[in-house]
Amino acid sequence: MNTNWGYQELTTYMGLRKLPKGLEEAFGEYTPVEAKELMPHDYYEKLLAPYELPTDLKDYLDQALEAVESDEKVLFFSTFFVWDMCSMRNKYDIDNYTELLPDSLGEYNDAYAFLLLLACVPVSEKEMYRRGIPLKYYEDIPHRMLRDQMRRYKETGRIDVEDMPWKMNFYTLTIFLLDRFLFIPYRHGERFRMFRSNATGKVVALAEAGCSYDAEGQLLDWGFPDEDESVSEEYSDRHGAKESDEDEQGRKNGNYYSHRKAAGDETFVTTLEETDDHITGYYMNPLGYTEKRLVTLDKKEYSTALSEDDWMIALHIPGGEGYTPERMHSSMTLALEFFGKYYPELDMKGFWSSSWLYDDRLRLILGDGRNITNVQDLMYRYSDGEDGSMLYIHLFKDMKNSLEDYECTTTLQREARRYLLAGKRFCTTGMMILKDEAFSGKPYFTDEDKKDLDRMVQARRMKV
Repeated sequence: MNTNWGYQELTTYMGLRKLPKGLEEAFGEYTPVEAKELMPHDYYEKLLAPYELPTDLKDYLDQALEAVESDEKVLFFSTFFVWDMCSMRNKYDIDNYTELLPDSLGEYNDAYAFLLLLACVPVSEKEMYRRGIPLKYYEDIPHRMLRDQMRRYKETGRIDVEDMPWKMNFYTLTIFLLDRFLFIPYRHGERFRMFRSNATGKVVALAEAGCSYDAEGQLLDWGFPDEDESVSEEYSDRHGAKESDEDEQGRKNGNYYSHRKAAGDETFVTTLEETDDHITGYYMNPLGYTEKRLVTLDKKEYSTALSEDDWMIALHIPGGEGYTPERMHSSMTLALEFFGKYYPELDMKGFWSSSWLYDDRLRLILGDGRNITNVQDLMYRYSDGEDGSMLYIHLFKDMKNSLEDYECTTTLQREARRYLLAGKRFCTTGMMILKDEAFSGKPYFTDEDKKDLDRMVQARRMKV
């Protein structure tokens, strides 16, 4: 096999677009290997065997694999892709790969991304062996995605991969189910820092300078250099958030209800001033919004608890029963033990997550004492600039569904619909749980935090 092809030659030959950031630089670091197979064929058969594909569907995948392996340029670049997807460069970056759709495979183009993901499994298993991770922790992980992929393939004939960044976590064996929740290493990259009082243990988060917020303290833009879009606009664009003619004519759906703005046009931009003795910035209320007020921390009393690039454990919530504070606490304890044992080089500071379930507006419609609100009480919640699309999809199934016509079967659906029809909005919210609170379960918010939120709720008429 010729291993001297250049990056531009290969990407042009394959007709690849939307390639990950830094891929060309990674190609320059890659040590080519001569391969005749994209993956061991016995392993390929083993992965697909449980799904008993009809002959025509299995034949199509076999032929697609043969098409990859019979073209030296495609096979060469494909082995590089697998190496890169399983490497540390992308291992914990959930957004780098978005699609892999070549032109060079003809009728088999749609199967390409799926075959690459399959090829990641045996490579990633070698890393599991190296770390000494028992089989029980990862044996079923790729099948959590394969089950849905194969069901969809049987039902529709479609083998293209939807939401590639998320599914890549499973095929590269970087995500683990520990008790009730899924966990994956994650690097803190949002523009705020957290500080802990040496005397009381109280945690305070301050936004970095240049972050913009709306009248309800919801993030509009993190203020990263060279970013043209706001966080909310980027999120909405990813979910097809464009008002259609149907919306304008009155048949309102998720594209109308999920992207509402704050009740008020005022905005503010954060500042952060730091001296040898003090740091002054805008206070991020642990109940999920940033206040338009400055607080000053004495560095003799407060120590940094979380800063940019610190390692966290990203927490993801599978569907089903057991979404309780007790299960979250037990799962986080297991996760800290697991990563401490098998990934000792990662100094985990705690947990990060983002979900529609963390929005305090759910408390306004459900009241206290529910599993959703009880779990919220464990978290330091903050606005991460995302809108109500995630809630709409989870509660009303599809952004295209009309809210007025939707048949609600649960109290949560009914109350959320009532809230939206009354002109209000929901916002997906981020959260942090640092290691100390993961073990202790101590809440982050104070009575004063709750009073501040209540004042804003009243001022902005957020309650129906």
